[in-house]
Formats: sequence, structure tokens, C-alpha cells
Amino acid sequence: MLTRTLARGLHPVEVEAEGLADALQELARNTSEQFQVTCEFEWAEPLLLNDATSSTHLYRIAQEAITNAIKHGKAKRINIGLNKTDNELSLVVTDDGVGLPENRRGQGLGLRIMAYRAGMIGANFSIERVAGSGTRVTCKLPFKQAATSENHGAKN
Repeated sequence: MLTRTLARGLHPVEVEAEGLADALQELARNTSEQFQVTCEFEWAEPLLLNDATSSTHLYRIAQEAITNAIKHGKAKRINIGLNKTDNELSLVVTDDGVGLPENRRGQGLGLRIMAYRAGMIGANFSIERVAGSGTRVTCKLPFKQAATSENHGAKN
């Protein structure tokens, strides 16, 4: 079990089946168990991202957003969303934590790394305070940068 977990950390996303969705589902489950927070993954329709590099960067962006939500935001509830439209794939991580301080927006190393990863795959990256409390991290990958296809045997 430990060996599998370590190997998964080196290359967290399998390209076959719903690799990214499966990896994000496992990330949510492991986050809930390890940190005693509610972390849920939601996705509307089956998809296959046929690009291991993009999948891995999106996974790592979600992972960093979760780490920041727990460590800095003191979040108790985190939601990971993966949605697609005709033009793009959107990864959205929202938390109920204390929110991003106005004076630190975009200056932390983790935030710069997430933005860098998004840039590496041609995605748009944004981070914002959520009304009330919390933070929303959004990464939108245009489909021209990502080869995608339907997977009709998917689970939700």
C-alpha cells in the first residue's frame, strides 16, 4: 500500500480510462481521511483527457489548492469540480476557509507555482475570494490545448 501511494505521488494520473477524474476522486478521499475535513469531488460528465502532461499539471494545481486551503485557509470543507464545455475543461477548487488576504494575492510560492503550471499547458489561472469566506482557484484549459474524448463507460 505504501509503495503504491509513493508511486502514485510520482505520476499521479493514469492516461487510460478517466485518469484525471479518478486521480481527483482519490485525492478528495485521501484529503478527507488524512486531514479530517470534508473534501468532495464533483464532475458532470465523463471525459478522457488524452494528455498526461496536462492531466498531471491539473492534478498538481488541485493538490496545491487543497494544501493551501488546509494550511493557510483553515478550511473545513473543500470542493473539487471538473467540468467541460464545448471549448474548455475547467478545474475549480473552492474552500470555506478564511480566504485569501488582500495584501498577499498572487505573492505566495504555491500561488506562483499553480499559475506557472497553468501557463505550461496553455490554461488560464485565477484565484479569488469567495463571498462570505473562502477561496476559489480556477484553471481553464482550452480544448485546442487538450485532446479530449468521450468515455461512455464512466462513473459519476
